[in-house]
Amino acid sequence: MTWHPGLPILAASDHADWQAWRKARKLELQRERRRMYPRIDYYPSKAAQAAIETRAGCFAGGNYSAVIDALVLAGAEEFPE
Repeated sequence: MTWHPGLPILAASDHADWQAWRKARKLELQRERRRMYPRIDYYPSKAAQAAIETRAGCFAGGNYSAVIDALVLAGAEEFPE
């Protein structure tokens, strides 16, 4: 590899090296993101969906993730450790 981050792209081989580095970097960042923010597939019941929708505007961000976080945290206080 002749090209390194921070150097200008001058030749076709530099462009190919840059593309390879860019792809590897995107994959590295994606792995890091998925490690930090695990995905949870969740399909709420109709009652849960209604509860989420009525509270969507009340929380910071006003999105479903913020509502689900608040509901999970509130419910976690009710469970014994």
